[in-house]
Amino acid sequence: MFEATKDDLKKILENVDSGKLQLPDFQRDYVWGDEDVKSLIASVAKGFPVGALLTLETGGHVKFKPRMIEGVMIKDISPDDLLLDGQQRMTSLYQAFHSKRPVLTKTVRGTKIDRYYYLDMKACISSNADIEDAIIGVPADKIIKTNFGRDIKLNLSKAEFEYKHYMFPLNQVFDNRDWFYGLRDYWKAHDSDSGSDDIERSFFDGVIKHIDRYKMPLIQLDKNNSREAICLVFEKVNVGGKKLDAFELVTAIYAADNFDLRVDWRGSAQDDEPGRKDRMIGDPKLNVLSRIANTDFLQSCTLLHTREHRLAKEALDLKGKDLPKISCNRDSLLGLPLSAYTKFADDVEKGFREAGKFLNELKIIWFKDIPYPPLLVTLASVFAILGDKALTNTAKEKLTQWLWCITLGELYGSSTETRLARDASELVKWLDDTGQQPQSIDEAIFQVDRLRTLRSRNSAAYKGIHALLMKHGCEDFMSGRATDLMTFFNDKIDIHHIFPKAWCKKQGIPRNTFNSVVNKTPLSKLSNIRVGGDAPSVYLKKIEKEQSISSDKLDDILRTHLIEPEHLRSDDFEAFFDARIKALSTLISDAMGKTVVDIHATNETEIDDGDDNGDDDDLDNEEI
Repeated sequence: MFEATKDDLKKILENVDSGKLQLPDFQRDYVWGDEDVKSLIASVAKGFPVGALLTLETGGHVKFKPRMIEGVMIKDISPDDLLLDGQQRMTSLYQAFHSKRPVLTKTVRGTKIDRYYYLDMKACISSNADIEDAIIGVPADKIIKTNFGRDIKLNLSKAEFEYKHYMFPLNQVFDNRDWFYGLRDYWKAHDSDSGSDDIERSFFDGVIKHIDRYKMPLIQLDKNNSREAICLVFEKVNVGGKKLDAFELVTAIYAADNFDLRVDWRGSAQDDEPGRKDRMIGDPKLNVLSRIANTDFLQSCTLLHTREHRLAKEALDLKGKDLPKISCNRDSLLGLPLSAYTKFADDVEKGFREAGKFLNELKIIWFKDIPYPPLLVTLASVFAILGDKALTNTAKEKLTQWLWCITLGELYGSSTETRLARDASELVKWLDDTGQQPQSIDEAIFQVDRLRTLRSRNSAAYKGIHALLMKHGCEDFMSGRATDLMTFFNDKIDIHHIFPKAWCKKQGIPRNTFNSVVNKTPLSKLSNIRVGGDAPSVYLKKIEKEQSISSDKLDDILRTHLIEPEHLRSDDFEAFFDARIKALSTLISDAMGKTVVDIHATNETEIDDGDDNGDDDDLDNEEI
């Protein structure tokens, strides 16, 4: 039926490259992002398990059409085995470790990019090193640029540059002899006393050997399995194909001390006692907290625990690399002792409630409108640590600036633990007047051209602009009411087109343009219905007649949306679009506390495949 074994990663990747191991054709496409790939590389480099692969021997009763794993160039080869579970992992490892072509991945915005991956040798062997931080991704030309593509930060386009910077190319990890010969020759010619031999030896023994000797568990289904058995296995793999839930692992650990973490979180139906989640959401419900995950709560507790540990070491005059990191990554979370959880859980619970109220004050009311869910962890941790000190007007002004910088600068991605921990620590010091403003505020940049490309409701900056307009005081076209907790849900406020899609299509306005956030604004469901597909000049007259409202009054309402009324009344889309870009830029600049950038350049060429990045043509009909 099946065999459980282990095989060398190198051999598995060779089988991928030769076409012996392929995918069933109906498998989904490769979807992992840059941060996912780095995390996987780090786990392998540290010798950590990354999960078993599930394969099916071909030639049996069930015949699937095969296809190569993405990046493999060979064609028309019949495979020996099909990979049922592990596609994302093996595609990432094949492209990063074996292929000489760059990895086709994506940014946190979902934009496709090419990447070569390197290991910073010096960073890998330093004490208290985190290998994930030592993994460097570079564009296809192997040049990292800054200042909107004008300055070169790191150039690895030649082997001698790799040697100079001690940057090891991961796609040579299984055939590394010539590269290391080159490294020795380079430093022998440039500086024989550089310590290159020690760096090479430590790096090779501490990292390369881990990868070279890495073995992956394999569950191999033989070809004699029945159709029913194979389909059942594959169905289970697809349904359950996600990372093992850290909350369940911590629950099992705490159970050894007779503490039921699951009951603490969910409550007990037997005793009719609400758990922490229900208490945080409260009554009336804080909808913005309604999708909070149990791991979010554990992350905040872990931040407080690791921060306390670091402060204790600082009190002993330990400095620099001798100090433990403030962290909330998976390893730290799994190491959270029960004593720390019970110590910090009540404060964290209060912190999440305050975080929910704070987001509501900024008109982030619906859970779908949270720019980045990890923001809740950061905010809850800050409120839990500082208590009432974080509730002053001055503290909230600082928190507000930070939140808009993170949101509009689009700084949080799919793997945010490092930035999250850094921000929480720096925010506490900044709000407590014991430190400088967080680095994230300095790093945040908003380019004016980004307004033209924001079309997806999933984009953080898109959500941020939606909230900023409501915070600015935009009033509904029909009711004239500003947005608050009650009107948001009762009136079904959402972001809708100003110049209707149907009208724009008739005028030949490009879809990418009229679907931009520039042409959208918060409106009630009733207002969106009245807008319909008519020209603005037509639907404005309808609203005036139906609501018995004067043109001057309706013009005042339009201005609360940063819309110049004459552009709508004359159906002048181009003038409207240009004027609103300027108005939104000012709104964003004020929120971030810095000037928006009007430069048409990027640090790296992005691959445009024509995708609207998730824009839904039926978005205007979505129910809240």
